[in-house]
Amino acid sequence: MTKQLEIDYAFGYVYDKSKLVVMYPVGSNIIDENEYEMEVEVAFLEDGIEVAFEESDIKEANDTIKPLEMFLMKPSKIIPFVTSIKDYESKEENKKLLKEFDEEYKVKESYINKGYEIRDVYHVFENVVKYIPQENLDTLNILKIEKEKFDMDKFIETTKNNLDEAINSELIPVNMEKSNLTNRLFLKTSKDTSAKYVVFGTDISTYSEGILCANKEIIKDMDLDMGDLEVSNTKDVGYLIEEVDGYLTFKISNYNSQTPNGNQLAQIVDYSGVFKKMMIDFIGQFIK
Repeated sequence: MTKQLEIDYAFGYVYDKSKLVVMYPVGSNIIDENEYEMEVEVAFLEDGIEVAFEESDIKEANDTIKPLEMFLMKPSKIIPFVTSIKDYESKEENKKLLKEFDEEYKVKESYINKGYEIRDVYHVFENVVKYIPQENLDTLNILKIEKEKFDMDKFIETTKNNLDEAINSELIPVNMEKSNLTNRLFLKTSKDTSAKYVVFGTDISTYSEGILCANKEIIKDMDLDMGDLEVSNTKDVGYLIEEVDGYLTFKISNYNSQTPNGNQLAQIVDYSGVFKKMMIDFIGQFIK
């Protein structure tokens, strides 16, 4: 009878700004020992997780990890790891085979050598504050301008008029205050603050197709490059506007109206795909 191996897998979610790889266990696979090399070749060198793993396993892992995006942004990549190789019958760990695997594929080693921490998902959720990157977000401004040189009233009025069929005008703008945890997150508040969120693009799937934008364009191709942004019936895209020392700064952000803890928040993003030029051109109309 052919000897069988039990291989335990995990997905490694790579967060470059935090120098962190978050490990999420995705189960085991039982294979004949003589099929081992072919199995790992497919998973680690050829097809990646989309082909080598079940779609339901990938979805479950992604859904579990997703709340971390509020603090760490989206992972730059997801890579498969072998975390354990055991004899299926005896459950004895095959340390030699695991060592050979690590030496051949050098998945862990390459990240450790770059200064990344490799932590399991439960540890990261319990200690997430430790891994929030400290960033200067000035480079993400799409406009910085003296307050007197920007027609804010006309900007707000035009946005309300152009999105009137899709969004309650009372939700434009939204008062926001910065999170104590990270500069990227702003929470909705009832107080009048110096930070505002103004929507630019919103989902119109309830009565039409696509995303209605404040410049009156409708994005119907949902496969276009939207970068780090997501648009749905609970998420839209817009400007996070701050007034500091007489200057206004505009950054592109995602607004989430339904978070698990009930907060409504805006998150500044790095990359906004097709939206960036549209949003820059739109606010450019209101410079005096």
